[in-house]
Amino acid sequence: MSTRLGLELVMDPAFTARAYRARNIICGQYGSWAAEMHLLRLSLVSYFECAETAVAQLVHDTARLAEDSRKRSPGFSIDCHGVADGGDPGEINNIFLDFQQTDANHPLTILRGEATALITGLPRAVLPPDAGGFQPKINLMEHSNLPPAVMADAVEFAKGVAADLGVPAVAHAWKLVVLRYHSEAAGNDWGNGGWASDLSWEYLASYAL
Repeated sequence: MSTRLGLELVMDPAFTARAYRARNIICGQYGSWAAEMHLLRLSLVSYFECAETAVAQLVHDTARLAEDSRKRSPGFSIDCHGVADGGDPGEINNIFLDFQQTDANHPLTILRGEATALITGLPRAVLPPDAGGFQPKINLMEHSNLPPAVMADAVEFAKGVAADLGVPAVAHAWKLVVLRYHSEAAGNDWGNGGWASDLSWEYLASYAL
């Protein structure tokens, strides 16, 4: 069994309920299960590794991150810019709710920087290959391998579904969670959706923001 860890941001229940329904409809319509296999979250750092003996330290230090964030900006808000796609649909095959923002002092940016620093300080820490480029998002469809024309249809469909369901334009940070992911199918490659056939996860900790 292959395992990885994740520090993830869970949005408030009202936002999550609408986004979750949108994701289910989109994945069902286009037969893409990689996103639907996952819990709904905005990933700070996913699929990283560290020494097993350091997991207790990770859980303990994440509590401090959450407390510091809560003191700075309790339940901070994040603008959702709506549905976006990853660029060239022939290569990316990814549709998501976009939370990109450019303010270096935004609470999300600060929290993500602190999370990355925490993880890199752990014994035998290995970050995912794309950890350097933070793109705050909630995936609605990923690793779909659709033809470009169909992918264009899927993006249009996703925008319509999000609008019809009234996915809010603002989300509020609710919980900072530590997860352990499990997948036999992923092996050593957690970057290309191999986990989609058998992903499971366990909550190691959950802290209020």
